[in-house]
Amino acid sequence: MKIHRPIAALLLAASLLASAAASAAPPTPPQEDALSATARDLFAKGAEAWNQRRYDECRASLLAAWSIKPYRQIAGNLGACEIKLGLYRDAAEHLSVLTRAAPDGKPAELSPEHRRLFDEALSKVAAVQIEVEPGATVLIDGKAVGQAPLSAPVYLEPGEHALEARTGTGAVTQISVRFEAGTQRKLLLHPQLPPAAEAPAAAAAAPPPPPPAAPAPPPPPDTRVRNGVVIGGLAFGGAALAAGVVLAVVSNGKSGEAEDALQSIVKDGGSNACNGPAFKARCDALDDAYIAEGTTRNLAIAGFVTAGAALGGAALAYVLWPAGSPRADAGRGGVRVVPAVTARSAGLTVGGAF
Repeated sequence: MKIHRPIAALLLAASLLASAAASAAPPTPPQEDALSATARDLFAKGAEAWNQRRYDECRASLLAAWSIKPYRQIAGNLGACEIKLGLYRDAAEHLSVLTRAAPDGKPAELSPEHRRLFDEALSKVAAVQIEVEPGATVLIDGKAVGQAPLSAPVYLEPGEHALEARTGTGAVTQISVRFEAGTQRKLLLHPQLPPAAEAPAAAAAAPPPPPPAAPAPPPPPDTRVRNGVVIGGLAFGGAALAAGVVLAVVSNGKSGEAEDALQSIVKDGGSNACNGPAFKARCDALDDAYIAEGTTRNLAIAGFVTAGAALGGAALAYVLWPAGSPRADAGRGGVRVVPAVTARSAGLTVGGAF
């Protein structure tokens, strides 16, 4: 076949243009192909698990596929698996995707089987349509579910739930509502700004503090205890001195009686009269007189020594003892010194309270 030169030139130009157009077309990204292939494999595994009634594996595979490619067909099969597992809230959420218009604008069409599954899920949960000003964040039980306007109802397990809405300006509202299974409700949330903190009222000017009072003069020192000791020492010393004087007088008297008895015995029986039995009684009495005279003399000396110590102690207490607190029984203090003298002994009886 013979081809004319002008026609061959046109065919060559067309082939070059086709090659250029083919090279200019953007190639399909290999990553997108890999994701689509992974989603298809997971969808196939989910379908196989469904046929074998391994619904946990079915849901796991379809959830993974849905996270990669949220296609409507995946949502329908995923909701069917969740119905089998009793996860009605999740099933309602996924099956509700089939009720929305398709991305190309075609109206939603549910198959009879999907409609039955969706109705079954709705009978087990509560569908809540939340309306709040646009841009507000909606939280349920402390978990954010999206920003207003929410395009679809929120599906909740039966029971009490805390609903909250927060705006970018800081307005907030929170309510607690109890929902029954199978109910459909619409709630309007009105976030409000918290009341402004009231400015504290200006404190009234406090009056100037009064000038400090002059310190009170210190109380006079309390000398009752010291005075009681001094008085007691003086009384005790005076009594001891008086007892010493009395005992000294008694001692002198006993000495005189002994001398008289000795002279009488020597006169009647001589200087050795006490060696004989005739003068035994008179000589025993003489011995008793000498013993009494020595005892009273010693007690008199002791009384004088005691008097000196007591009087000196009272003087030192008066000079050196600082004032102190009185004792509770200071008013009942007192010293009593009484001399006690008998035919064979002599002494002092001391009593009282300090």
